[in-house]
This record gives sequence, C-alpha cells and structure tokens, in this order.
Amino acid sequence: MPTRPSKVTLDTNALNILNAIRNNASNNYKDYVPPITDVSELKQIGKIIMDVPALQNEFLSALVNRIALVTVTSKMFDNPWAMFKKGFLEYGETIEEIFVDLVRVFEFDAETAETELFKRVAPDVRAAFHVMNYKKFYKVTIERAKLARAFLSAGGMGELITYIMNSIYVSASYDEFLTMKYLLARNILNGRLYPVSIPAVSEANMKSIVTQIKGTSNLIEFPSRKYNPAGVFQHTDKADQYIIIDTQFDASMDVNVLASAFNMDKADFMGRRVPIDGFGNLDNERLAELFADDPSYVEITDDEKEALNAIPLALVDEKFFMIYDNLNEFREVENGQGLYWNYFFHQWKTFSTSPFSNALLYVPTEPSVTSVTVTPETATVSAGSSLALTTTVVTTGFAPQTVTYESNNAGVTITEGGVVQIASDATGTATITVKSTFDETKTDTVAITIS
Repeated sequence: MPTRPSKVTLDTNALNILNAIRNNASNNYKDYVPPITDVSELKQIGKIIMDVPALQNEFLSALVNRIALVTVTSKMFDNPWAMFKKGFLEYGETIEEIFVDLVRVFEFDAETAETELFKRVAPDVRAAFHVMNYKKFYKVTIERAKLARAFLSAGGMGELITYIMNSIYVSASYDEFLTMKYLLARNILNGRLYPVSIPAVSEANMKSIVTQIKGTSNLIEFPSRKYNPAGVFQHTDKADQYIIIDTQFDASMDVNVLASAFNMDKADFMGRRVPIDGFGNLDNERLAELFADDPSYVEITDDEKEALNAIPLALVDEKFFMIYDNLNEFREVENGQGLYWNYFFHQWKTFSTSPFSNALLYVPTEPSVTSVTVTPETATVSAGSSLALTTTVVTTGFAPQTVTYESNNAGVTITEGGVVQIASDATGTATITVKSTFDETKTDTVAITIS
C-alpha cells in the first residue's frame, strides 16, 4: 500500500546537529567526540573529528544519510504539483489499477428463471498497469577542506548541509516537475484529454469562458463514458476536480469569479488551482538528458510547443496522475587518495496516468478528426487464429485518437487494442468497422475472409 511521508522540520543549529549525530553514532565515535554544549567548542570538536579519518567518515555519512535525506524527502513534497503524487510504494514495482464498468440489467421473467439461474454473466472488469519507469541518481562530491570549514562558525554546519543539498535538491525537484509536465503534454498531444472548444481568450469574453468551464465542471459530476480515455462509465465530484491553469491566463482571470464557477470560496478553490508556466514550456535539452536511454521518449517539437502554449487550462480528476516514489536512497564512497567523498542520491519513480479518470482540455480552436485509417484493408485469416490491426487517427485541436471496433460476424471478435480473434468454428467473411469515438462519421473498414 503506498504511503505518504510526513514532512520533518530540520533544525540546522550546529550544536543540535552534532549532538544528534553523536547520540546515534558508534561507541568508538562517542568515546572520541564529547557532547557539545556551547558554540565556542565547535573548533575543538572539529579538530577531533578531522584528526581521525574513521570519525570523518562516520560523521559525514551520518550527516548526509540522516539529515540530508530528511531535507530532500521533505522538500520534494514542495513540488507545486505535489498534490498529484500518490505516495511511496514500499514494495513491488507495479501498480494495478482496476475499474469495474456497469453491470448488465435484465427483465424479470419467472418463466425463464429455471433455465437462466446458473448461467454466468462476467462483470466488465478493466485493468491498467503502472510500472516503475524512472531510475535516476545524482552525484555530489564533498572535499576534506569543505568539511573542515564546517567547524569554524556556528553557521558552518548549516552551510555544509546547504552545500551538500542544493545541487541535489534543486536538480531532483526540477526533474520531477519537468517530467510531470512532459507527461501531461504527451497525453494532450496523444488526444487523451477530452477537448472543449472555447473562443480565443480576451478580456471581453472572460465571462463566457468561465460559463463554459462551470458547465463542463458540472457535467462531469454525472457518470459518462465521454470524458476518459478508456470510455468507462465514470464521474468526478467537484471536490476531486483540479484545474491546471496557465499563469498568464490566471493573471487575467478574476480568481473570485473562477472560484464561484466551482461553487467554492476563494480559499478552498486556491487549493484546487494548479499553476503551470505554459503547457508547452518544456526544457527539451534537460528532458533529452533525462531520457537519453528511453526508446519511448519522443521530443516535443517547436510547433507542438506553440500549440500547447495556446491552451489556457485543463480540468482533471485527482486520480488522473499515477505518480509514485519507489526509492529515495543515499550512498557514499570515500576516495582516500583524493581526500574526498562522493555521494549518490538515487530516485526511482513511477510516472503514469489513469485511463479511467476524467480529464478535460480547454482549447481556443475547434477539435476535429480528419481521418481514421486501418491496415490491412483486407486479409485472409484461418479459423482459430488472430490478426493485429494498426489504426491511425489524424486529428486537429487535440481531439481524442481513440476508436471503437465492431464486427458483423459473431465468430469474429476484436479486443480494445485492435487484435482480431477468429473462433475455431467461424466461417465465411467478416467486416471490422473502426470508428472514431469523438466523431462517429469518421470510420474505416477491414474485410476479412476466414479460411
């Protein structure tokens, strides 16, 4: 079961740090290093520690692994999108998300009860798997000279912690936020957020835009298959809705007006308002470094960034992001020849989104489906075998790229992923119709001959 780590307040007072380390140190460390009661004793304590290499190693290891880790773990949850994280996954690397769709309804008929009683009716159970897909580490070097300076003043210890942590914390925090933004942008480009057309934003039409936002926010409180990628019967209560809002649009929008659209007072609404510095404002250079060895990474082009940056806001269910921490761990190694220590901070995470959660996108254009194309157009398939179809959906305005499949032969079925399965006793021919979920007038067909 995922857990959310609680924040810990770190006291960077040098005396408290030194005594905390000593209290949890080895007996050998305690024999050499006395408790400290006054700042004037700092240099003396520092000399004792610096004169014995074993004490240096134990002191610095305890400092990083006990205090620095608390700092990183706590501050990582200052990420402006932290509310979307689901917590720490202590065991395993895979999350199975299960959704059970509507159950069939039957007409009561006493005459058929005795023949229908023991027939099976399987529930429509959907599952999505979210797998750990992010294993990164950060490296920082602490030199002996820097360690020695920590004991020269009362603020030296805090300075050392800052020296250790800043490069790690800033990098890890930035990379987490950047990856979350890339994940959202990729989902938008892949048509996984349902688009709502709004006029180009201006001061004159703010009121009408707010009306549209309020209308769709109210609408997704009612169950529908329309607003989630899986097409399941889903709804999102007001309390579970988050608005991801472009900072420029946010600056021109009256927060009180927008809050009233969600039937919330300003204080409550601010907790549901998630700022973004442009949906297309992505650091491609850093992303390329982060995912250099990931074959699934696709760089977002300048044209795509421009289109993304025209988006003023999105409205998502709190369960839309499936983001977990899997590992936060420090390790260290001493280089005796160079008189320095290398510290490594490992972060493993799961970045994914739920196909069962509602997500809306407000776009200043008219979303449309240009075409649906499926290959092969014709095929001869033997009974008892299968055939994988490839479907391409061309869209504009971030329209959904999802499709449905229909067969006119009871012996020929097709999965949600587009795999045609021919029953062993199937005969004749079958026509598979592929239809856009966003625009049902856009279709294509596959003619299958069963051999």
